[in-house]
Amino acid sequence: QPPCRRATQDGPVDTPVRMTRPDTNADAFFPAAVVWDLDGTLVDSAADLATALNALLVEQGQRTHAVDQVRPMIGHGVAKLVERGFRAAGATLDRAEVEQLLPRFMTLYTACATDQTHLIDHARDVLEHFYHAGVPQGLCTNKPEGVTRQILQALDIAGFFSAVIGGDSTTARKPDPLPLQTCLQQLGTEPAQGLMIGDSGADVGAAQAAGVAVVMVPDGYTGVPAESLGADWVVGRLADVAALFSPPGPLRHSA
Repeated sequence: QPPCRRATQDGPVDTPVRMTRPDTNADAFFPAAVVWDLDGTLVDSAADLATALNALLVEQGQRTHAVDQVRPMIGHGVAKLVERGFRAAGATLDRAEVEQLLPRFMTLYTACATDQTHLIDHARDVLEHFYHAGVPQGLCTNKPEGVTRQILQALDIAGFFSAVIGGDSTTARKPDPLPLQTCLQQLGTEPAQGLMIGDSGADVGAAQAAGVAVVMVPDGYTGVPAESLGADWVVGRLADVAALFSPPGPLRHSA
């Protein structure tokens, strides 16, 4: 088994741990469907998001931010990113002001969304692991669906996903469970048989509210340790997800 970690008084535990669903464990559980988060989980998109945010800030006469400053601003959708970016520059925007800036931000972001965005190490390997195990996969992100599909196509991973739910695909965003529930419905899977893979409290919140098991990957954009988010499992690296969930039967092969 790969190392998994959780926070304890004695420090990290290097064994698989079920933290919120003790009725099952990693050895016994294999998902009927897998739902992925995008930013910080499958792809590193921080540089392109920072480019678009900084261009918008310059247009509005505000100071810009380094990519490392933008990383912890990512999550909960592009409106929250714009709000956080302006606040960090010293300009507090109300909801109406943020909404007014969103179309321009999306124009700027769509133009550069695939310039520097790249797959996180081992992402394709884990996608292929579940594909060869015959497990349908979906994507549930707070990023708008259109630019999400643009990124999936550019990185040549769109074919792995039977369902794609963006931040504008339903009436809610994570941590509300509705987007995840919608994704699982499109995959034809009950929540108790699904698995969410993410990097943020929004992913954990959505999964727990929907009754879905959730595994956290490290080094996402939350700015807090993955162990503190309350997931069922926390892996040391994305590659460990494949070893943690081994299929009960033989793998299928590509045509």
